[in-house]
Parts: sequence; structure tokens; C-alpha cells
Amino acid sequence: MRKSHDPALGAAAAVSTDEDPTAQPTSLTRELACVEEANTGFYEAFALRDLDRMGQVWSTTPYCRCVHPGWELVVGWHEIRNSWAEIFGSIAAVEFQLEDVHIEVAGRSAWVNLIAYVDITTNEHENFQATVVTTNIFEKFDDNWRMVLHHSSNYVEDEPADDDEDIQEFDPNPGSSMSGAN
Repeated sequence: MRKSHDPALGAAAAVSTDEDPTAQPTSLTRELACVEEANTGFYEAFALRDLDRMGQVWSTTPYCRCVHPGWELVVGWHEIRNSWAEIFGSIAAVEFQLEDVHIEVAGRSAWVNLIAYVDITTNEHENFQATVVTTNIFEKFDDNWRMVLHHSSNYVEDEPADDDEDIQEFDPNPGSSMSGAN
């Protein structure tokens, strides 16, 4: 696998050329830029709370999936669209700051990992911030990259362990004695 970092993309990127050893770096750079554009389109549609634009980003395949922070898995474009309509209906504004963006492309699949700092204003004028770690997976249909998975989870920074907490160790052989005696 050949890894490439294009400073113009602002993201670390790796592209597998195992499937096509004749792949040219220019086509690699073009595919990375197209995936970055699709990912940016997703966050623009989200920030604008625009279902039509969101529909242009997503695949309509029955196997597309979405996991919003704290939600159960949402399957299929129809249900995913409904989930976005519910979210968009409850917020007045949302802004994103994306960091640690990493894009990889392998054949007709691509994935983007990132951390998003989110500022949200609800319809009730409540403001809150969230930090989420996200994986977005795209599949290439014809000449367009479409999202087939958005998985976003609340990001929790490491906190020092409390000395009073009970720490359980993992036992790979739960039925055996830890002392080694038979």
C-alpha cells in the first residue's frame, strides 16, 4: 500500500494501489480530493440543515447505515433521511470545526476519520457543545462518491483513574484458576 499526504487536502491520506498497480499519483490525488469534497458536502448539508443536499451526499442503497451519537443503528436511506429530518427539526443552528481528518481510498471504497467539535443551538435557544469522533464511509457509484455509513460517537477524553475505583482485569480463561494450580 502506498501512502500519500497532500498538504492541499489538509488531511493525511492513504490509498491502496494493490488492486491497480498502474494507478497514477494524479488519479490518486483526484480521488482523495473527490472524497474530501463529498465529506465536506455532508457537513455543509448538515450545517445548512438541508435534506435535499443531504440526499445528494448519501447512497440510496438498502445497506447504507447511520449511527448518530446516542442513537441506535439507522438502516436504509428512507430511515436515515427521517433521522436527519428529526435532527434538523430540533436545531436552529449547528457549526462544525473538523480536526485530525484522515482520508483513505481503496478501489471503489473510501473512509474518512475525524474529530468534530460541534456548536449547536436548539429551537428552544439552548446552546451546547459536543465533541464527536466520526467515521464516514463512501462508495463510488459511477463517478460519484456517496456516503454509505456515518458513525459518530461522543468523544471522551482520558481522565485519570480514581484510586477508589475497583479495577477489573481481563481474564482470557474465565473458567481456569488464576493461581495456576490444578
